[in-house]
Amino acid sequence: MIELARHVGVFVPQRGTKAELVAALARSEQIRTRSLVGWMGRDELRAACQALGVNASSRARHELAERLLQALGDRKSAPPTGLFGAPSAQRLTPVKGDIALVRQRQYLVEDVVPPGAPNEATRVDLVCLDDDAQGVRLSVLWEIELGAKVLQPEAEGLGTVASLDPPRRFAAYFHALTWSSVTATRADLFQAPFRAGIKLLDHQLTPLKKALELPRANLFIADDVGLGKTIEAGLVMQELALRQRVDFVLVVCPAALCLQWRGEMEKRFGQRFEIMGRELVARRRRERGFGVNTWSTHNRFIVSYQTLRRPDYREPLLAHLGPRMKKSLLVLDEAHTAAPASASLYAVDSHLTSMIRDELGPRFENRLFLSATPHNGHSNSFSALMAMLDPQRFTRGVPIQAGSRALSAVMVRRLKRDLQALGKSDFPVRSVVRIALEREGDGFRARYFEAEPGKAERRAAEVALGPVGAPELELSRLLAEYTEVMKPGRGRGRLVFINLQKRLLSSVEAFHRTLSAHAARVGSGAVSADPRASQERTAAEGAQLDLRIDARGSGSPSGALRPEPPIARRPPEEDEDAYGVDDEQRDVEDAAEVASASTALAPPDGRARELLQRMLDLSRQHRHRPDAKVVALLHWLRAELCPGVSVPGGERASGAWNDRRVILFTEYGDTMRYLQKALGAAVEDTDRGDERIAVFHGGMGDEAREELQRAFNGDPAEDPVRILIATDAAREGLNLQNHCADLFHVDVPWNPARMEQRNGRIDRTLQPAREVRCHYFVYPERAEDAVLEKLVGKVERIQRELGSLGEVVMANIERALSRGIDRSTADALDEAERLPELAETTRWELESQRADAATLRRDIDEARRILGRSRKVMDFREELLRDAIDVGLDLAGAGPLVPLDEKIEGQQAFALPPLPASWDRTLDSLRRPRRRDEPEWAWRKLPPQPVVFKALDRMGEDRVHLHLEHPFVQRILARFLAQGFGAQDLSRVTVVPDDRSGEPRVIAFGRLSLFGPGAARLHDELVAVAAPFRESGEGDHLKPTGTDEDRQAVAHLEELLTRVDRLPPVPEPLRRRLAKTAAADFGVLWRHVQDEADGRAHEAAQLLAARGAEEAEDLRQILRAQRAAIEDQLNVQLGLFDHLEGDTMKAQREQLESERQDMRKRLARIEDEIRNEPAELEALYAVSLKRLSPVGLVYLWPTTSF
Repeated sequence: MIELARHVGVFVPQRGTKAELVAALARSEQIRTRSLVGWMGRDELRAACQALGVNASSRARHELAERLLQALGDRKSAPPTGLFGAPSAQRLTPVKGDIALVRQRQYLVEDVVPPGAPNEATRVDLVCLDDDAQGVRLSVLWEIELGAKVLQPEAEGLGTVASLDPPRRFAAYFHALTWSSVTATRADLFQAPFRAGIKLLDHQLTPLKKALELPRANLFIADDVGLGKTIEAGLVMQELALRQRVDFVLVVCPAALCLQWRGEMEKRFGQRFEIMGRELVARRRRERGFGVNTWSTHNRFIVSYQTLRRPDYREPLLAHLGPRMKKSLLVLDEAHTAAPASASLYAVDSHLTSMIRDELGPRFENRLFLSATPHNGHSNSFSALMAMLDPQRFTRGVPIQAGSRALSAVMVRRLKRDLQALGKSDFPVRSVVRIALEREGDGFRARYFEAEPGKAERRAAEVALGPVGAPELELSRLLAEYTEVMKPGRGRGRLVFINLQKRLLSSVEAFHRTLSAHAARVGSGAVSADPRASQERTAAEGAQLDLRIDARGSGSPSGALRPEPPIARRPPEEDEDAYGVDDEQRDVEDAAEVASASTALAPPDGRARELLQRMLDLSRQHRHRPDAKVVALLHWLRAELCPGVSVPGGERASGAWNDRRVILFTEYGDTMRYLQKALGAAVEDTDRGDERIAVFHGGMGDEAREELQRAFNGDPAEDPVRILIATDAAREGLNLQNHCADLFHVDVPWNPARMEQRNGRIDRTLQPAREVRCHYFVYPERAEDAVLEKLVGKVERIQRELGSLGEVVMANIERALSRGIDRSTADALDEAERLPELAETTRWELESQRADAATLRRDIDEARRILGRSRKVMDFREELLRDAIDVGLDLAGAGPLVPLDEKIEGQQAFALPPLPASWDRTLDSLRRPRRRDEPEWAWRKLPPQPVVFKALDRMGEDRVHLHLEHPFVQRILARFLAQGFGAQDLSRVTVVPDDRSGEPRVIAFGRLSLFGPGAARLHDELVAVAAPFRESGEGDHLKPTGTDEDRQAVAHLEELLTRVDRLPPVPEPLRRRLAKTAAADFGVLWRHVQDEADGRAHEAAQLLAARGAEEAEDLRQILRAQRAAIEDQLNVQLGLFDHLEGDTMKAQREQLESERQDMRKRLARIEDEIRNEPAELEALYAVSLKRLSPVGLVYLWPTTSF
């Protein structure tokens, strides 16, 4: 009744009782019988007829309406006519609303402009209906457009039926149509999960469910690290694209994540993204001319934050987007980087904040933000970030209240421990392994202590390392004394000693490089620094010292030179912004910074000079020798990966490498190269020893990153790499868990968030191992290590217990460590956790959004129910897709998929049959990735990889998961979808043997499509009408009865098609006889299909109108609530910084003033938005075209009649 009142424009109480609603409608003078009957759906008309004792047996709305009007005594009103009446005569010139075939595509005619003079042509404005070019606009001059014609497939029915299709062929065609159906009438049906090559986890459906409930898909996915936010975002993108709500997508992410995004979207969702950068711009200019705007050449892009900051990329993007691009989606990964930030009282906008908020964000209709750490403790920062996401729910400077309905509507927030508490076993258990390097005589002993989350540490093992020098311990003592003597109370000079301390905790090599730079510039520079220090980073260096470890275990440089293993670097002409700073360049810059800061120090004299010289001599002597950490690593590699790894004092052994892999993380390029040399010497005599170590560093190009990741994740039997030495350039953006469950922090980063990012490379979704182990080293004798040990413990506890509060605490811990490690640092770390105001703000505004266990389980269960319901509606099964592909291959002139002897994770794998050369580009998606410098012609000779139909647990590259959006599958199914239009491979008629019924039945199918503005497909479904078949030849031999048997015929057909190969074949004489009558039989049933479609179209249009009205009203309420919140906030007195002075406080006060000014501007805009935007939103659901196309005819023939 509320919908009826809305339809006729009568105000009724939204929360009134049924009696109150009836009374309000009865008092209205605006309701007329004719309009009321025209508005009623078929079921309502039937119910009204039955209530009046009128025959309600018809399926045609117009017949029921006519009977009802007559019963009500309203004989003057004409009943509504059917939507799909008799076909009109063939026209040469289209009219608005027609379907036209132009340039081999189907278009909706939006407008027809008659010629202004006799010698002019008719202009026809078109919008494309094809799935792969939905909404693309085109204007043509009709009379001179070759091949253009008005399509009326309903007028031709099924055409001439020469022979019947085999049941399997018709089944493939039927399922292709079913799988391509979409609807916007319901938010509780999913398609994207069935059109993605992913191993779907239950919790990943919740963001999709929430996005479909929103009028604009403005959603913040704030799940924990490793829960699959990229997959969740991909599902949302896919669903919005399928519903024609999104045409243009821009993903903005850190540079290190660009390749990850492109690979995931293409492989998992069949969506091809271009990475915006110099290479793409140059390629587009070669292809299309220098003046082309690269942003206009595709509809899906990925761009890094660094690249987006550059005006030469950003300004063409803004020009392409215009004031606001329709059907656009902005995806902001690591979205917290765009939030205002400050270590002070009030967060201040960055340049990135202003750029996203003022320039980029407002130009997109939909926004999707991703971050595991959305809150930095500042209320104004969080509200600013949420206002970028949804400016109609949130406003800069207006605090977000705990339990805010506005926030819960747009945010999904789950922690890993929340899901584990529900019994989810999709995530590995992380064990933190502390390796204590304890002195033992003239050597060391490594003791392993292992701790699982929330459990006490236990001793796991111990290994005698033998005689190993301990220069790092002596250097630590000398550095502490030197710092005490030389360190100034304040100023740039303090940085020198902090950098020296950090580098010594990494390696003697890293320390020596920085110490040499310091010694060369401090005071007069008279200390005898290593004369080679200034030469070691020249481009001409092409060799390394051989660090062979002899049988006695002494590791010393032999002086022999051997080639440096190649390190892949970005092309010299490429942007540094796109690839990050090269680690070697960063080491040079750090050394230069230390050298520059050293000039501010007093010249060392006396004891200071002696200490400096002693450190230089000791570090120079030991810089190339394996330290205790390296020796412990070698023992671990020998025990866990390969018995043939050389260790000091160990016997030469042989043995094969097993399939395990390990990652070694370090903060510095100097330490990375030191490890590469030391470990390379230890493994060089093993099987393929020179291929076992790979390095990942800053400055690597796209191809090198992709190739390294593929090798490390690839099948260990094919890819020999076992050890990955990486700097923090690899701490984000790489999935490395496929065959790796062990990670070593060779040095502990002073930025605790980086440590967690490192761990996230293996501790994440789709980690096949049940346990991952994260190792780190400590020297119990070294004072600094006690602090670092405390730091590691805090990081683990923070991640386990604090949620988003962890980001606030870790930022404070980093600030505490930025002053260096001394006697007060341990207390400073404890103090860093005491952030009552910031912690309370975060807990109040964000953590209150986390659902309790019962709510979380309920959300996941509801999403699972929607998935099950969607699967039933869509009728998607992997075996049906495989059968459709086999049929499609047969139509292409090839054989079916070939089963392989091997099974992959318990499922059958298949090889593709030989296909013509015209399929080469399609088959590229099935080949292994092309390697660097591999000629395209040679790569194309490679056979396609085996295919499977279910997602694999591992993310390897050696098998391809075929899903509905895969390019190969899309090409196969496109042939079925074109039947009756561009393709004529099928007659679209079949006969199916029926072993369960004694009466023949015929089912006629039509495809009902409802289109909205811009030819957006709002609703799609197959309409079926069944009738008993009597071969008497009389006029009623096909008359639907409406019995249960007729209604269940389609479900019965589905069941028969799954086992048609096991049923008796239909005799050929019967097939020929039915082929002769098929066209006529379809014509008899077609008018019933039209009546059925009319009822369903009317119902769908009502549902769409109701959803549009509901979302429009929701938007009005959101805007009114925002207006009230702004007005309240503007009444708050501006006295927060009145008692403070200085430049920092001035900036913070200006920030607050700016936010209040923004509130006033926002308040002024809200009234216009209340008047206009709900109406625009409601218009998206307005049906502009209803279309019914013939699909096919099926005879169900009893086997007893054969």
